[in-house]
Amino acid sequence: MPLNDSIHILSDSALFADSLLKADSLQRVDSIMRADSIALADSLRIVKLTRGFEGIPHPSFPESESWVFGTILFLFLMMVVSFLRSSGWFYESVRTFFQIKDRSSIFSKTTINDFQSRFILILFSIGVLSLYSYILLVPAGKPVEILQYVFVLGIFLLFYVFKFASIEVLGYVFLEKQTLKIAIEGYFNLLIYLGMLLFPLLIFQIYFPFWLNDYTVYISLIVCVLVAFLLIFKLFQIFFQKAVTSFYLLLYLCTLEILPVFLLYSIIRTII
Repeated sequence: MPLNDSIHILSDSALFADSLLKADSLQRVDSIMRADSIALADSLRIVKLTRGFEGIPHPSFPESESWVFGTILFLFLMMVVSFLRSSGWFYESVRTFFQIKDRSSIFSKTTINDFQSRFILILFSIGVLSLYSYILLVPAGKPVEILQYVFVLGIFLLFYVFKFASIEVLGYVFLEKQTLKIAIEGYFNLLIYLGMLLFPLLIFQIYFPFWLNDYTVYISLIVCVLVAFLLIFKLFQIFFQKAVTSFYLLLYLCTLEILPVFLLYSIIRTII
């Protein structure tokens, strides 16, 4: 009986072994080369995030800014500290505002507490005027920034330092020492009255409903006009001696009161 060809059998077994090797999972492409499920999930997550919409920033209003509340609280504390240190001079200045004291009384003494109290109230009034002006002049829709307010406050401080220096120089040249003292006290007392009257209106302007803002602005304008008339009255009361004096007083009002206010307004508008 003829035997099977060994070469043919060997070839068949080689083909069978080759097929097993091809079917073996170890011979397949390494699974590391496939798309990693973790990387795929991350890419899908990134795609989902990029499909969203950009958020709209929350509008900036004075009543929603913490630094505005902190500034108002600090101004209130300044007023309280000033009255705690000394308040007699304030009530005396209100009572004798329409009077002219040619000579100081032997019983009236200006103490260090009175000077410190007056100085704190002057800074308080400058802070109120600067904050109120900044809030009124900021355009609608523009953010209320503390850095801009710091610049505005610095300009107000420089403005009143210039006013004090100019009054001192003019008074030293043209006025007597006692008259100059009365004029300076009257001017800065009016500044203090203005700051104290505008402080509650400033709070109403910020934290009350919008439909009341116009009324608050009108009342503030009336207060400013009233203080301006009191200033004119005080100047005529101190310096009016002859008819020609009125010309010099009007010249002073135009050069050192009205024009500097317009200059101050234009500088603040440029900053804002």
